[in-house]
Amino acid sequence: MAKENRELFGDSKNSSTIKETVIKYLAKWPLFVICLLACIGTGIFYTRYAIPKYLVYTSFLVKGAENGKANSEDLIDEALNGKKTTNLNNDIMLIKSSGLMERTVIKNNFNIFYYKKGKLLDIDIYNDGPFWLVPEKVTDSARSYNFHVKTITLKGGTFLSTDGMKERSYTFYWDVPFTMNGQSFKFTSKGSMIDDDGEYLVQWKPIQMVASELSGQLVANPLDQKTSVIQLSLKTENMQKGKDVLNALFKEFNLADIEERNRLSESTVQFIDERLLNISSELKGVEGSLENYQGNNQLVDIKGQSAQSMENSNSVSKTIKDLSIQQGIVAMISEYFASPANSNKLVPSSLGLNDATLASLITQYNELQLKKEREAPLVAPNSTVMQDLNTQLSNLKGSILQSLTNLNKNLKLQESSFQQQNSQYRNFLSAVPRNERVLQEIRRKQSITEGLYLYLLQKREEAAISSTSSNVPYYKQIDVAKGYGPVEPNKRNIILYTALLGFCLAFGFIYLYEIFNDKIKSKNDITANSSIPIIGEISHIRRSKLFLNSTLNRSLAGEEFRAIRTNLFFINKVKKVLLVTSSISNEGKSFVSINLASVLAMPGKKVALLEFDMRKPSISTTLNFHRTSGLTNYISGEVNDLSELYQVSEELPTLHIYPTGPIPINPGDVLLNERVALLFGKLKQEYDHIIIDTAPVGIVSDALILGEYSDIVLYIFRQRLSQKKNVEFISELSKSNKLTNIGIILNDIKSGKQYGYYGVNPEYNGNGTLETKKRKIQV
Repeated sequence: MAKENRELFGDSKNSSTIKETVIKYLAKWPLFVICLLACIGTGIFYTRYAIPKYLVYTSFLVKGAENGKANSEDLIDEALNGKKTTNLNNDIMLIKSSGLMERTVIKNNFNIFYYKKGKLLDIDIYNDGPFWLVPEKVTDSARSYNFHVKTITLKGGTFLSTDGMKERSYTFYWDVPFTMNGQSFKFTSKGSMIDDDGEYLVQWKPIQMVASELSGQLVANPLDQKTSVIQLSLKTENMQKGKDVLNALFKEFNLADIEERNRLSESTVQFIDERLLNISSELKGVEGSLENYQGNNQLVDIKGQSAQSMENSNSVSKTIKDLSIQQGIVAMISEYFASPANSNKLVPSSLGLNDATLASLITQYNELQLKKEREAPLVAPNSTVMQDLNTQLSNLKGSILQSLTNLNKNLKLQESSFQQQNSQYRNFLSAVPRNERVLQEIRRKQSITEGLYLYLLQKREEAAISSTSSNVPYYKQIDVAKGYGPVEPNKRNIILYTALLGFCLAFGFIYLYEIFNDKIKSKNDITANSSIPIIGEISHIRRSKLFLNSTLNRSLAGEEFRAIRTNLFFINKVKKVLLVTSSISNEGKSFVSINLASVLAMPGKKVALLEFDMRKPSISTTLNFHRTSGLTNYISGEVNDLSELYQVSEELPTLHIYPTGPIPINPGDVLLNERVALLFGKLKQEYDHIIIDTAPVGIVSDALILGEYSDIVLYIFRQRLSQKKNVEFISELSKSNKLTNIGIILNDIKSGKQYGYYGVNPEYNGNGTLETKKRKIQV
């Protein structure tokens, strides 16, 4: 069609509004009612026959640190005295541990269940039954054992149990063991026995299974942040059993803590004793090493000995220095005597030499030398006096030199002796740092070992004292377990949830139906996949009003066809020939053709309705035409006068209906006859409008052949019947120009109370008839 026509009728891809979506779901209200009734009924049945559950609870105090005592940094002290501050999360994990629950189940036989057999429900009677089941020997603890006690008497009774795949009957006597499936059990009477007291069910379940179930049902939470209180709660079918489980669980929790602290105290004392033996040996070894080192190095008081050695070394060094000076003086005097120039001179004094003999000899020498000097002027040089004096001087000189030699040797010996002594002092002083370091290491090790030894002795005494108070519990149960209920099933919540589930199921069913439904539901399914304009929508009407009557009166369908006629006038004042086709049968081609021809003929226009669906003609059958001649007779040349072919409507004289006539063997070949063009040439001269009702284009090619003679093609889609893929099919026909000037009519629209192209019109009553008192339509 022309661009202005697409703009007139719109080709936008409109989405559904919220109101349309709500109306679509409300239109399926019976499904909502069914789902609601089914779900609520199931909920009521469940609340009526479900086993009730009760809530039991208790709380206990974690004592923790006392008097605000801080945590000790001493590991052994903390191990001995236990926790000093509380950590509720750790305690919660411990009390919910599977090991503690298994211990509780074993001690209290919580893995044995007793039920009173009922017609619909088996009631958990816990310990209120007339007997006990006592497991004597259970080797296979991984499977359950069921006992259906049929009868009980004062002596015993009978029960049924499954042996392999077969149910067997057993007879038992009170307190007499019996074997079943290789396991040994016995029933013990409580004394209050009544014959034929009904049937009972007894179950022995694996301990780990029961402990796991109870741990999963147990809820442990801190009471609040201001206290160190933990609250336990449990849902159970028997209130008394739930109370006993919580009380026994707390008892075992407390007992396990005390046992752990006792084991810790005993292991600590044992550890300390073993360490004391080792450390005692180490201490003896360290003390022996200290003793040996001091003895070998002659160390008594290393500080005092070091000070004395330093003082002695300084004194010896001074003595050595003095000896060196004296040796220098000796050498100087010897050199003085050796010089010839000093032969008649006085000898210098001894200059501090500490040798009395040498000093006496030098004094005598100097006296003789002075005497010689006095006598020299008085006596001759060779006189006896002078010779005697020279002889004496020579002898004294030799004695002095000999004395100097001896003195020098003596000084050197003294110096060597003092040097050796000084070396010893120096060696001792140089060894002082090492000796002090070694002694410090030995004494440090001795101090550490001795301190650890004394520390362990102290802790051993503390451990011995604390072991006497390890039975004092750190946890205190505030109140014994209490219960109330039943808390399940909650009838109000179940009905509320099942009603919500019913709504959700209904919505889900409708949503899934919409997802998997490939049929056209609204014009949006067409506009979303094709740009071909929709020129009209026809609402769903009863089958009795499908033809002619729907347009002759002022019904909703008649107004919709008049709207289509108006829309066609906007398309270039309506072409002469209108071809009506569809994708498949039963989409409403004939219905649209008849009613569209009717509204076109109402203003007095001459309209020809051609029944060209030669394969399955429906207009003739619907309108009860009895004439046997028709279009096939004209095309074959049997009839040349068109007035012999058409039927005239009594209500609309200007509407001429041309039936098919005899059905040909091959309609496709008939339509290719040259008399078809002659037929349309005559009809265009005599009629204002020509409506062609042809076969579905999605099945046969008749419509494509007749499209050559048509000015506009009206393609019919039927809601809830036409498939969405056919929209793409007609778009391909339009793009390939096999059919041109196509307009779409959406037929049989049914979406709740929303009918027609223009939505809900309040001027129509419930029967689809126009209220003429409010408005009159001008034709």
